[in-house]
Amino acid sequence: MIEKLYLLRNTSLFSQLNEEELRTIASYSEFRDFKDEKIIFEEGTFGEALFIVKSGEVRIVKRQESGKVRDIARFIPGELFGELDLFEESPRSATAIAEKDTTLLTFPYGDQDFEEILDDYPSIFARLLNLLLAMIAGRIRSTNKLLSEQTQWVDSLRKQMLYDKLTGLYNRTFLNEDFPLQLPNYGKKSTILVLKPDNFKHINDTYGHSAGDKVLQLMAATLKNEAGTNDIVIRYRGDEFVLILPDTGTDRGMKTAEVLNDKLYNIDIAQFIEGSDFKTTWSIGVATYPVHGDDHEEIIKVTFNTMLKIRESGGNGVLCAG
Repeated sequence: MIEKLYLLRNTSLFSQLNEEELRTIASYSEFRDFKDEKIIFEEGTFGEALFIVKSGEVRIVKRQESGKVRDIARFIPGELFGELDLFEESPRSATAIAEKDTTLLTFPYGDQDFEEILDDYPSIFARLLNLLLAMIAGRIRSTNKLLSEQTQWVDSLRKQMLYDKLTGLYNRTFLNEDFPLQLPNYGKKSTILVLKPDNFKHINDTYGHSAGDKVLQLMAATLKNEAGTNDIVIRYRGDEFVLILPDTGTDRGMKTAEVLNDKLYNIDIAQFIEGSDFKTTWSIGVATYPVHGDDHEEIIKVTFNTMLKIRESGGNGVLCAG
């Protein structure tokens, strides 16, 4: 009896019962021993008892549709399990297996009927039910908090993965992973621009990479300011940028490219290059999905190669694929 009372007192569900109530619960409880890997209850059987782990460990597993068994919880000494199935009189949602040789305090024990005990001691079980509801509410609050924290963490991690630290634009990871999924939803046609300054290397070589980084940030800010609400600006790699224009045909895409070519040429970078009047010229390739490429890889490749063609012919202009 002493061991039973000790376990009950130190278990959250029973901890607020008085001594007499604890003794009543203890009188309907017994210790049961389970050998290592012995099944305590199986998924689908009705919950006729709850358990407190005295020693050993209990593993809760669930069989998936594929037939594989997945661990979903573990209980160690002092922890309670099986209470929801008992109070709800519902089938077990998982299987419990002893991990190591395990001793459990079982309530109710043997042939004792839980409903009959409940009828004999309604006041005790009214309190237990209230305690159980409070426990469940606490678990829900904790789970919601955890989900909220995890969501913030996942969002933060996702931003680190998909955004370029220097410019704040989307990065190549976005282009490789999210763009393929979103491209079919951008409309019947979407136009892609690949933009590269012809003479950016001069800035790095003459004024240093710190100056080059500041100029890249200004270029990125110019592209972002000129882009439409639904347009997507990406720092592709190094000094190369990609602009995605959803639901946009080739004609509008070419006009956008011409405007950007002029805007980028005329940005004031003198403050970063010691007051020099140096200007960057640009090579801009334009292609439209699915006219010039019928999947994400093909359309980016075609647009990039189109940019290279105009760059190799002297740069400082806009060229459409085909």
